[in-house]
Amino acid sequence: MKKISYFIVFLILSVYILSEFIGDKFIKGVVEKNISSTLDRKVEIGSLNISYLKGEAIVKNIKLYNKDFADELLNINNIQLKLNSLSIFSNVIEIDNVDIDGLILNYYFKVKKAKVIDNIRSLNKTLKKEEGEPSNNKYFNINELNVKNIVVSVNSAELNINQQIPLTNLKFTNIGNTEKSNDYKKALKDFMDQTIKTVKSKVLNVNLKNKLKVIKNIDEDVIKKTIKKKLDLNTDILKDKLKNKLKKLIK
Repeated sequence: MKKISYFIVFLILSVYILSEFIGDKFIKGVVEKNISSTLDRKVEIGSLNISYLKGEAIVKNIKLYNKDFADELLNINNIQLKLNSLSIFSNVIEIDNVDIDGLILNYYFKVKKAKVIDNIRSLNKTLKKEEGEPSNNKYFNINELNVKNIVVSVNSAELNINQQIPLTNLKFTNIGNTEKSNDYKKALKDFMDQTIKTVKSKVLNVNLKNKLKVIKNIDEDVIKKTIKKKLDLNTDILKDKLKNKLKKLIK
């Protein structure tokens, strides 16, 4: 009887250890693969730790890489989740609460033939393309999602722009990819669209206005003198040409 009891205890401990350590690595790989497939971009997760008994998970150092630009598009420092642990192995993962702390969105752009090309519009095209399409990935629903300490890093090597813009905290409810969920892809797309508008109003338009101010503040007398100097120079050249032609005619 004692041997059977020891065996049961050993079996329970073995299952627990496997789920805590090997299970975390397996789930981390599945999550990376699913997000990469959905967003059509490389995703890396630094660490994923799940406490199955407490129904909690901590994810650290998430990186979403750009497709047409260098470096990362998105960096997330820390994510804490409260979930139904058993639902991880079911068809729908049930998540009660998600708290994201420290999100950096890297906005890269360049101007080509008077057109702005950036790294967010291409992601929006991917999200729009997949909206409403059936997903082969795991289904999930989040009752409440909170995001704080959001920063947009605006970068353009051509225009010598490197600016940080803090954004207000975000809150979403009933978000996911089930039939009853608010579509998480649409929420992400809306966030990206709003980010572009913020960048335009706070960075691009401001830089353009500053350039216009520089032009406006140029001394008018300096402009007049420069124009007069150019005209006088052209007049002298024209006079010299006429004199040479007259000399040739007289000869």
